[in-house]
Amino acid sequence: MSEKEDETSGLYKVGDPPHIHIGFDKNQLMLKTFLLMSIIAYASVMVMGIQALFHILIALGTVLIVHGTMDSYQKWRGIKPTYDSPASPLVAGMIVGLCMPIAAPYLVTAVVAFLTMFVFKYMQGKYFDHKYLNPAATSKSVLFLALAGVFRFVDSEIAARVYHPHHQELDLLSAEGFEGAMWIFRGETVPLLGAEVSATQGLFFWQTHGWIGGASGVVVLIVGIVAAYWLRYKWRIILSTLGTMTILAVGTGLYLGGDPLLRVAFHVFTGSVIFMAFFMATEPQSTPMPENSQYIFGISLAILTFVLQIYNVVGGSLYALVIMNMATPLLDMIVIKSPYGHRESKGGG
Repeated sequence: MSEKEDETSGLYKVGDPPHIHIGFDKNQLMLKTFLLMSIIAYASVMVMGIQALFHILIALGTVLIVHGTMDSYQKWRGIKPTYDSPASPLVAGMIVGLCMPIAAPYLVTAVVAFLTMFVFKYMQGKYFDHKYLNPAATSKSVLFLALAGVFRFVDSEIAARVYHPHHQELDLLSAEGFEGAMWIFRGETVPLLGAEVSATQGLFFWQTHGWIGGASGVVVLIVGIVAAYWLRYKWRIILSTLGTMTILAVGTGLYLGGDPLLRVAFHVFTGSVIFMAFFMATEPQSTPMPENSQYIFGISLAILTFVLQIYNVVGGSLYALVIMNMATPLLDMIVIKSPYGHRESKGGG
């Protein structure tokens, strides 16, 4: 290398994905995401109580222990650390904490956090050089499917608490059955205001059941919109997912009868949909890059989620997300663009 080349070699830097410049690096993106999700976490603790805080702290603590252990091991072996800061693990831990049902045992939260960090972040990245599946969604889906089998055959108390067997008794395909199933969201008294909320109001503002991250659907909506704009999330996925879910909910309500607004509140504003749409379905590596493919991804995700909701499949939104993650490589191939700078020859030579 000449002296001139040596002087200029440090002027250029090749950046890591994402390939679209958004004004800050990956660690800054993760820290800003963590900050915004902390607002949702605060609201969740206010609504669901100290139990929600314990779930969040257990998830964060577990991923940080795994990260610290792996980071020390890699440095000891002289291997370049997978993560140069705990920013990404913190986001993973927060997502796990917020996507857990409030009724789940703390041990389940810890196991999901461990699987998320070690198996589906570290190991998936190491052996496939790419995260094809959303780590938190896949970890929770795998564990919940296992616990569902345990519940059916062994009747374990832990499995029963996670699996929520009362779901099997719900009838969401009739107006009477659907409105009767909403008892779990009504009758809560909001502190300070002293007001008792209806099922519709509870689903929008004050849910004490279900996903911790969906305790207040309106808070998630506001924070999610800020995140999508500020952090350049894949808004086409968010818009197509929530828009399709809303259309399906209203259409079902009008066709079967009953209150369409209650249908929207349930199908769109539960944490398993609205939190997933903003903070899990937009994960960079496991979702499509082409714009048209993002619309297809979101619409398909919504349809799968809605069908699984109707048939009372516990964790249906996560199964739908994992299925769509597996379809992402195909969706990435739908739009094939010419290489940058290429131009077809117009000459005859």
